[in-house]
Formats: sequence, structure tokens, C-alpha cells
Amino acid sequence: MSGILKNKRPGVFVNLIATAFALAALIAYSVAGQDSYGFVPAVDVLLGLGIVASLVFTWHDFFGFGPAVVMALFGAGFAVFLNSRFMYYSHQYYGIASDPITTAMIVTTVAFAGMIVFEIISAFMRWEGNR
Repeated sequence: MSGILKNKRPGVFVNLIATAFALAALIAYSVAGQDSYGFVPAVDVLLGLGIVASLVFTWHDFFGFGPAVVMALFGAGFAVFLNSRFMYYSHQYYGIASDPITTAMIVTTVAFAGMIVFEIISAFMRWEGNR
């Protein structure tokens, strides 16, 4: 593992933090997504693809814009999540929700927020030393 990370810049390590948040979001969403507002499998698919792309581009950025691909996949997963949960959050905000806020939804939201923040930071940093 140390050989893979030998010539990497700080962007890769920030990306790995974002990937850990994405994995936590994937697991938490799979648990929390079973509430009355429904579950959207596209969120799991996009997060899974983003995690795989993140690990592949951590090993080697084949075409020079791997960070943008990972950010696009994570961002699309986050957008689908927000679109599917808009009513849940608006009902919670206005106090008209029949469902209480669950711990799993709090964990999911925090994990998604951490994933997006760290991946945006990572996307603007260098990942490899030879470019």
C-alpha cells in the first residue's frame, strides 16, 4: 500500500477521507432509506461507482481528470439523495412530519455533507506528483 501512495500529493489523502465519508453515507443511506419517503437505488449505484472510481484514480489517474470524475459521481449521488429527500427535510423543518428524525438520517446527512466538502477540496488539489 505504501508503494501506491509513495508519489501522491495531498489531494489523494483528502480524497480518501471523502471516500470514507461516501462509504459511511452508502451504508447509512441503505439503512435509513427504508422509511416512508422511499429508497432510490440510484443513490447507491452512484455512490458505489464513485467509491470504485476514487480507489482506481488513487492508484493511477489514467487520463488526468480523475478528480472531476469522482466529484461528478459523488455530486450526482448527493443530488439524487437531496431530490428524493426534499419532502422529508421540508416536513421536518416546518414541523408537519409524521415521521421523527432518525439517527440513521442524521448520520446519512452528515456523511453526505462530509463527502461533498472533502471531495470539493480534493478536486482542486494535485493528486499525482508527475503532473
